[in-house]
Amino acid sequence: MFNLGRLRTRNCEGMSRRELLQIGSCSALGLGLPQLFSGALNAAPAHSPQVKSVLLLWMWGGPSHHEMWDPKPDAPLKIRGCYRPISTAVPGLQLSELLPLSAANSNLFTVIRSMAHDMKDHNQAGTVSLTGSTNGSRASGGIPFPGRVRPSMGSIVSYLTEDRAADWPAFTAIGPVCNVSGADIRGQGAEYLGAAHDPFRLSSYSFENGFQVPPSLEPLKEVGASRLSRRRDLLSQVDQWQKSVESASAVDRYDEIQQKAFRLLSAPETKAALNIDTEPEELRDAYGRTIFGQNCILGRRLVEAGVPFVQVNWSQNAEDEQQGGDGGWDLHYRLFERMQDRYCPIFDRAFTALLNDLNDRGLLETTLVLAMGEFGRSPEISSIGGREHWPFGYSIVVAGGGTSGGSVIGATTADGGYPADRPIHPVDVMYTVLEKMQLDRLRLFPKDAAVLGHTIDELL
Repeated sequence: MFNLGRLRTRNCEGMSRRELLQIGSCSALGLGLPQLFSGALNAAPAHSPQVKSVLLLWMWGGPSHHEMWDPKPDAPLKIRGCYRPISTAVPGLQLSELLPLSAANSNLFTVIRSMAHDMKDHNQAGTVSLTGSTNGSRASGGIPFPGRVRPSMGSIVSYLTEDRAADWPAFTAIGPVCNVSGADIRGQGAEYLGAAHDPFRLSSYSFENGFQVPPSLEPLKEVGASRLSRRRDLLSQVDQWQKSVESASAVDRYDEIQQKAFRLLSAPETKAALNIDTEPEELRDAYGRTIFGQNCILGRRLVEAGVPFVQVNWSQNAEDEQQGGDGGWDLHYRLFERMQDRYCPIFDRAFTALLNDLNDRGLLETTLVLAMGEFGRSPEISSIGGREHWPFGYSIVVAGGGTSGGSVIGATTADGGYPADRPIHPVDVMYTVLEKMQLDRLRLFPKDAAVLGHTIDELL
């Protein structure tokens, strides 16, 4: 049995009046789950976008494209490594032998092999990959880049879909806040778009307890439903004076957050909705009895319920356990045996099960799945049997959302180090996501959050 270990999530603690009123700061913005899994989430949209949801598999730490998506069998041994490429379901497309299930299902996804930027530090690369910009990014222990940190891709989607008729938050992250060397990635949230568009964060799957409502959102045992309702009425009265001196728009948003927070606290269906034990045992086995595999099941459930942006975090820390982390993809040494014995089998199983599950349910056509890290790994194998950080040429994978599976976009040089053609920046991925969701990017300009990229035409 593969196990990614125990993953922890940050949350707000306590239930004081102030914290309850500010529950939006904990990203609990709209958790009326009775409607969520009953299929009555959304009112009919003004148009029918091709992509209704995005599911981001965030492979924090930098997975090696050489051992996964872009093998180089003709390169010298110090570059190609010890694994051979294998044929796939698509003639002419080869992947690493460490991904046999992905190879058999390659008709369902597209590999982009020419991703590139120039940030070699985890934190800076994470900011660039999640926000599309270096603004405000900071290397571990370094001086931040100029400019304000921009909102993350999920927060932008949340902002541009805020008028949707639903209670569950538009941006939900499964797994902990990502960090390395004691510092969180800058750009994981909404920044100046406001706390209403921060991710609502669910802790990773626990083998003892499954998925849990964040502790800060649990009603205190001594506060029953009727008492909670009385507190709600009292708060309404106390806030009347404050409302008279605040702007109407701010008050409306404040009221909305309050209403949704109370709906969460009083909904007994909340825990049941997060209970993946109701899924068939054979399906759970197909995803793999790992934290990542079970997290992907919940990701599918949220997509099925109509959540616009779901992010599944592989780990909290970019580094693997042997370097003090909790299982991230930062494999500076013993890369080959660990990719073979653990990382690739876990990912390969969960990823292919997710795509097939979405496809079987008729959801893949309207769900854009992204599997990506902040960068790849260096062409040359180090003296200690690993690969170093490498943002100058790497791969990500895109599936669903009307994209043509079984294809490759771009290529790297013979050593896998740099784009040989069709260089693509993370901001282009964000730009393409917004285009495929048919969201109004012009609304971002007054908020100084414009996404200034280029369309990846092959994905449209």
